[in-house]
Amino acid sequence: MTLSKKGPEMSQPADTKSPPMLKRALAAIDRLQRELEAERRGRTEPIAVVSVGCRFPGGVDDADSYWRLLAGGVDAIREVPADRWDTDALYDPQAGTPGKMTTKWGGFLDRIDEFDAAFFGISPHEAESMDPQQRLVLEVAWEALENAGYANLAGSRTGVFVGVIGSDYGMQRFSRPDALTPYAVTGNSHSIVSGRLAYLLDLRGPAVSVDTACSSSLSAVHLACQSLRTGECDMALAGGVNVVLSPLPTIGFSQFGMMSPDGRCRTFDARANGFVRGEGCGMVVLKRLSDAVAAGDEVLAVIRGGAVNQDGRSTGLTAPNVLSQRELLRRALETSGVEAGQVSYVEAHGTGTTLGDPIEVEALADVYPAAPGAEWHLGSVKTNFGHLEAAAGIAGLIKVVLALRHRKIPPHLHFKRLNPHIAIDRPPFAIPTELTEWTPRDGRRIAGVSAFGLSGTNVHLLVEEGPGRAPATADERRPVNVLALSARSEAGLRLLAERHRDWLGRAAPAPVADHCYSANTGRCHFPHRLAVVGGSAAELDAALAGVLDRSEPNQAVSADGREPEVAFLYSGTGTERPGMAHALYESAPAFREALDRCHELLQDDLEVPLLDVLFSEDPGAAHLSRPTLAQPALFAVQYALTELWRAWGVRPAAVFGHGPGEIAAACTAGVMSLEDALRLVTQRARLQLPPDSPSAEPDLAPLRRVADGITQSPPRIPFVSGLDGALWPWDKAPDAEHWCGQIDRPVRFADAVSTLRSLGYTRFVEIGPDAALVDRIRAQQPGDELFTAPSLQAGEDDWRTVLSTLAELYEHGADIDWAGFDRDYSRTRVPVPTSPFVRTRHWYDAPAATVATTAGDEAGRQEKPVAGESTAASADDGSLLTREELLALKEDERFDVLADRLARGVGAALGSGSGPRRRRAAATVEVGLDQPLLDLGLDSLMAMGLRNQIRDRLGVTLPIVALLKGASVRLVAEQVLEQLKGETGTAQAPADDTAALLAELERLPEAEARALLEEGH
Repeated sequence: MTLSKKGPEMSQPADTKSPPMLKRALAAIDRLQRELEAERRGRTEPIAVVSVGCRFPGGVDDADSYWRLLAGGVDAIREVPADRWDTDALYDPQAGTPGKMTTKWGGFLDRIDEFDAAFFGISPHEAESMDPQQRLVLEVAWEALENAGYANLAGSRTGVFVGVIGSDYGMQRFSRPDALTPYAVTGNSHSIVSGRLAYLLDLRGPAVSVDTACSSSLSAVHLACQSLRTGECDMALAGGVNVVLSPLPTIGFSQFGMMSPDGRCRTFDARANGFVRGEGCGMVVLKRLSDAVAAGDEVLAVIRGGAVNQDGRSTGLTAPNVLSQRELLRRALETSGVEAGQVSYVEAHGTGTTLGDPIEVEALADVYPAAPGAEWHLGSVKTNFGHLEAAAGIAGLIKVVLALRHRKIPPHLHFKRLNPHIAIDRPPFAIPTELTEWTPRDGRRIAGVSAFGLSGTNVHLLVEEGPGRAPATADERRPVNVLALSARSEAGLRLLAERHRDWLGRAAPAPVADHCYSANTGRCHFPHRLAVVGGSAAELDAALAGVLDRSEPNQAVSADGREPEVAFLYSGTGTERPGMAHALYESAPAFREALDRCHELLQDDLEVPLLDVLFSEDPGAAHLSRPTLAQPALFAVQYALTELWRAWGVRPAAVFGHGPGEIAAACTAGVMSLEDALRLVTQRARLQLPPDSPSAEPDLAPLRRVADGITQSPPRIPFVSGLDGALWPWDKAPDAEHWCGQIDRPVRFADAVSTLRSLGYTRFVEIGPDAALVDRIRAQQPGDELFTAPSLQAGEDDWRTVLSTLAELYEHGADIDWAGFDRDYSRTRVPVPTSPFVRTRHWYDAPAATVATTAGDEAGRQEKPVAGESTAASADDGSLLTREELLALKEDERFDVLADRLARGVGAALGSGSGPRRRRAAATVEVGLDQPLLDLGLDSLMAMGLRNQIRDRLGVTLPIVALLKGASVRLVAEQVLEQLKGETGTAQAPADDTAALLAELERLPEAEARALLEEGH
């Protein structure tokens, strides 16, 4: 074949587009490589432990008390408490004796029957049906989140992973068919352990309860890490819980000789003779390391990676497999990117059994070899308080986290001589019997944590010391701080104040600004509140002591979800003073920025610069005696104060201005821009007559021209005019005549206050350099239930005045933006006290009858409701008034009587529940007029009972959603009276709320939905 002469030319690029195509291809390849690398990093990204919470034997109720137990080598084992079971009746030292146990010992928690149900909005009736394991998880998880500074995660992609294996409470307390209720079903279901926590906190990530026997909690942590790496959640709560109420498992284990007769886990020791059971709960808060660092979280430790596997076909169903354990350890090292020689401590599963310990140590010695003199340390927390079963792994993990924080390895108890069954010529490990310094390897401290399940599921995690954080440095630009505390109850608030006093009185407290910042931003804010102002720990402590010395309790703010509205009152001429607000200008960036903006805008309009007018260094200067300077200066300070309040989350719901202050009020209401407001106030000031010319008439033409030339709009919030004291129309903008009329007409201040009060406003904050207006209100209306406070006050410290008002607003229910309050300052989150739980006994005392084994004859002995008895408790355990009785009352008496009956009826229902298993003579829950019924624990069953009773007694049918979505006693009473108003006795037709009811039923557990439908008939 002969090539054409054109051949060589045709072999060149066909056109000039090839180079751009190549560039695009290379760019695409580069993008794909970056995406693959990002995905790879995501699969292996370390996970930060940013907080822990725990409740373990030995009085452990937080990380500090846990470390004291560990570092002190405390043995927390004790005899079985008398309230668990009759030890003497069940004890026999001979292993294998049917129906008997070989031990009298265990690791137990105190007051397991107590719970703060009201804190979580759970009714007493439901609380007593809940497995204590569910209650422990709620409390410990809450404390862990507060320790992390994440008390409010509603709507977030936060996951919940909890290890749980038994339900002694349900087996013991609800074994009779007639004892079962929907609460007993949900209260003792494993899935609800994680689900209830996610429900109550409104968390939207995965909620998973894990049962892999003794490795459950560490499996839960491993799953949480995977969920974070795959992006299923952005934060996770992980851990486990175990409560020992029944003797049956101990009896079963005793048949095989697995229990230690003297109740001690002598892990790895020659005297090892079995394990001892224990109980507790531990939870950790986890985030991706990159996210935690970016958010400024304190990283307590880092989970580098881990692995999970199964023993497979070992020598027995419950027997460990050394081959599987070796593979587990190697896989964990591989996924973590950690070399075996870098691991310097292993927290072993180590139960103290003759079979399990030697196999575990053999696998560890094979995977973690060490040269002479370079041995790693080996220990197990089970020697302190026994085998916590589902919570065992999390107890070991938290131990390692704390050891890394303190850089010390706690002593391993009950060890004298290595178990001879551990056949290793030269062990590569040392077992510390006293508190030991943790020496890093290659500059790193890394530990392994193991948990092996009776089911054969094994977990091993690699945990490293956190990156650390620079010590908190005090930012003292703001000389005074606010410490805001709140609780669900007055008793809880007093306990919290006492806790803060203890912390503030410590020898080396954190910077006081950081303490306040952490408490204010890291906690939910509840109805019972107090706030104190101080510049030092001693001053805050003294203020708290003063609060605790008060005999009268703090008045709880409204809990109906409605934030109290505040009206801003802008003062007029005569309140100006040299140096006004200077302290705020010096140390409040939001105030300074606003004032500087006014200064720049007024440069061409004032003969003396604004800042010189306000803060002149010449003591003889009398700038503020000149109206042309005083009024613009007053406006600028008022504008800056408004911006400062807004930065703190306090926004006016209505405004009023006195004289020239009305321009500032109009600007705040959106009537005019800042620029136009400054033009108007500057021109207005030029018309003010000097005191020695009372008879002269001002020329209003210049002011009219300015007012006509600016853009004005209808107010966006209620704007009360000083000209007539009335509310300005919503659809009308002020005009030039309005502003001209201000010059010589009196201010109708008393009428304006009356107008604001008629609109429902009872909280007034003065915006200006003094307390002129609020003093007038106090003088005119002494003893009235009004909140009045100044922003600044002559002769008083600027910061203390404005922060005292902020503290009072908070106590009255204002939703303060505490993050915004400290946004312009350097703050570090530091440990502060967690919310106290005010616990009371919630325990279902099961009937003493023989436990039913079949549903036959026993079902026939179920308790039947008394003839004529309603299935929903009501006022004084009788009933609501009838329609006729209510209408027979005077109209102004009906609300009080109806609300009282409803409150007592709801309280009785909350205490005793609903349905045929309702308890008689149960304690009634106190119900406030505005408390959301759902927050008190009213559920769909109780709501249906209340709805039916209102329908039957009063002839009024309320939609079920009206009782389930934000209802309070006040709202229900108002709805009932509204429907009855004007009627002549004919019952109103029932409302069709079928769709809403069906939607609610779909959300409920099947058992509760079925009971709801049955009760609805």
